[in-house]
Amino acid sequence: MKTVKNNMLKRRFLLLRFTSLLIVLFVVCLFPLKAQDSDFVTWNKMKARYDVSPKVELYGDVEMRTRDALDEVDRWGFGVGASVRLLSFLKAEGGYEFHYRNRGEDIWKSRHRYHAGVSATLKKRQWTFTLRERFQHTFDGRDSDEFRLRTRLKAAYKITTWSPYVSLEQYHGLGKDEWFHATRFRARGGVEASLSSRWMADVFYCYQHESDLDRHVLGWELIYRF
Repeated sequence: MKTVKNNMLKRRFLLLRFTSLLIVLFVVCLFPLKAQDSDFVTWNKMKARYDVSPKVELYGDVEMRTRDALDEVDRWGFGVGASVRLLSFLKAEGGYEFHYRNRGEDIWKSRHRYHAGVSATLKKRQWTFTLRERFQHTFDGRDSDEFRLRTRLKAAYKITTWSPYVSLEQYHGLGKDEWFHATRFRARGGVEASLSSRWMADVFYCYQHESDLDRHVLGWELIYRF
């Protein structure tokens, strides 16, 4: 009984430390950013995953985003992709996305994106740290193409069937006139939870900073595994 009580106190203490770390990271990252126009939006996604083998996974997803304080639909999208575990700690991934975007005044336009990347994971007891590097190319066939390198660091702490996490992500431009210029920053915190043997959920808040607009995002992802 005493051991169980000590374990519960230890978990509460570690959760408190994790929450404190989350707050500190958000404050440190947001402090140097200038105040500007902001918007409250939502990101909503449903995803399906299928394990071809212990090392290979396929996925597909459908997404809807809102903008202007939930007043309008910003975009619809769907994506497909695959990941391959190269080593116990190293994974490679690639995928394609189609976006159908609201450009205002009843004008909707489509665009395409493909991405490829690698992620390295370090596990320490109940902690999981992941560093991901992703290259993406976005194009619509009309305007100039957009090339980005996305660097993301994520820390998660597992508590039975749910895991609170925090992640920081920086976008760098790879175009001719913006070589490695920081174009976007995201700070995200949330909780991933296992609902059953096949269903998982991710509920999160994300702060996104760009030069012309800050976005405050409430989002959820529902994941089904075959």
